[in-house]
Amino acid sequence: NMIKRTAPIIVGNWKTTPETLQEATKFVKNLDKKCSSSKTKLPKKAYYIATSDIFIPHLAELSERGYVGSQNISGIRPGQVTGVTIPSQIASAGADFVIIGHSEVRKQGETVEERSHKVALSLQAKLTTIACFGEHTRDKNGNYLSELEEDVKKTLSLVDRSLFNNLIIAYEPVWAIGSKNPATTSECFEVVIALRRALASIAGIDYAKKVQVLYGGAVAPDNAKDFLEDGGVDGLLIGRASQDVQSFVDIINACYEK
Repeated sequence: NMIKRTAPIIVGNWKTTPETLQEATKFVKNLDKKCSSSKTKLPKKAYYIATSDIFIPHLAELSERGYVGSQNISGIRPGQVTGVTIPSQIASAGADFVIIGHSEVRKQGETVEERSHKVALSLQAKLTTIACFGEHTRDKNGNYLSELEEDVKKTLSLVDRSLFNNLIIAYEPVWAIGSKNPATTSECFEVVIALRRALASIAGIDYAKKVQVLYGGAVAPDNAKDFLEDGGVDGLLIGRASQDVQSFVDIINACYEK
């Protein structure tokens, strides 16, 4: 179920909200209704929501205007491990996509080895895979760019070439997440070029040109479109602003306005 990607990719990361399945259900129904009545021409599928794994089967069946997926995934194969959900299980329960390497997951101790297994297995399970990369801080000499490139190469080292088409890259500067200040569009643009350069070295220039890159970090309705127009990205990864129906819809509409 390869997701056709020509339109902007607007991904909401719900983190540990909402508290109940009932609230999540109400949110999706409301969101779909607002998408359908929008004055802006939206595609059939206009959003992605990364939710709690246990909500996925319910919301995937309910959502008509978007894709539903997971916020993290294990890099574990079928077998004798207790208390873990594996990529093929998530996919068969209705997930369309997964986020891997979000800075909050990295903070919990996720290693680059673990990340490379996660990416390989989620792509094998035919999940659209959003792999996140971002620097903690910026040094004056731009060393963070080569660190990011190195991270991209290591994280994708186990991926089968034929599966690269189902991979999306997200640029998530850690210093911008949850802050009031996003990266500027030119800071974003510079990193997107570095990420594509790293991708070209492992998967070839054609892939690097067409891979979709998202930006995440303090995205709001009033700056969303700037990143698409001047930041060199093809979509957005949104935390807090996706957890409120109206602000999420405002961002979706802003991104699709001509």
